[in-house]
Amino acid sequence: MKAIYMLAALSVLLVSCEKVIQLKPATKQDKYVIEGTITNEPGNCSVLISRTKNFDDDNTFNGVNGAIVKIENNGTVVTLPETSSGVYTTTAINGTPGQTYRLTATVNGETFTAVSTMQQPVPLLDFYLKPADYDSLRTVAYVKYKDSAEVKNFYWFELFINDKRQQNYAVANDEFTTGQLINSGLIFQNKTKNREKDIKRGDKLSVEMHSVDPSVFLYLFSLSGAKGSGDSAAPANPISNITGGALGFFSAHTTQRKSLIIPK
Repeated sequence: MKAIYMLAALSVLLVSCEKVIQLKPATKQDKYVIEGTITNEPGNCSVLISRTKNFDDDNTFNGVNGAIVKIENNGTVVTLPETSSGVYTTTAINGTPGQTYRLTATVNGETFTAVSTMQQPVPLLDFYLKPADYDSLRTVAYVKYKDSAEVKNFYWFELFINDKRQQNYAVANDEFTTGQLINSGLIFQNKTKNREKDIKRGDKLSVEMHSVDPSVFLYLFSLSGAKGSGDSAAPANPISNITGGALGFFSAHTTQRKSLIIPK
């Protein structure tokens, strides 16, 4: 089965039907934003803590210093040191599929928690490009994987051009593709007016495929509703799995990466 799943920074295109997610308009109250991940790869555990910014502000990271950040699994607690402003990382742990991880972050006397269970990986079989699908503004590359029929699966695809992470990403589930061999198109594009950012022959395209739990999928999917379709629509907050009033998400997930070079 072939399908194209595309979740841009503020828009979503899914071939399969999805339930409509109703989001409440976001308040202008200053909030903390927590983005935490732990993967099955050694040394890949980090938590970013920042403060909210106005919707139309630039994307500069507004890091929060001095937080106490811990991750717990089966009674073992690891504290993440602050390695740069608002960034907390550790190489002391890596995740195991099937295990549940609990994040606790204490920031200026406020405590936020989140729980995520690492799903079993679904092998990423191939990542390829059809010559006709190359374009300097919009190139479609394809991932190939065999969905597992035993459990409900949720996927998150992060995109990179020349090892630089792109703002757009893709999410998918197997509601209509359980157990099938999937070939899905991922869209790499330059939506800016800067022609220097056009996709060029010889560029490296990469994808990271993550198997995520349902709460993380819901957050990433609902992020598409962070702003209404009209210019006058009020922004709305995506559905977070973090308790305590912070925005963001915490994800324990498996990860696989493949790359290709656009032929010259």
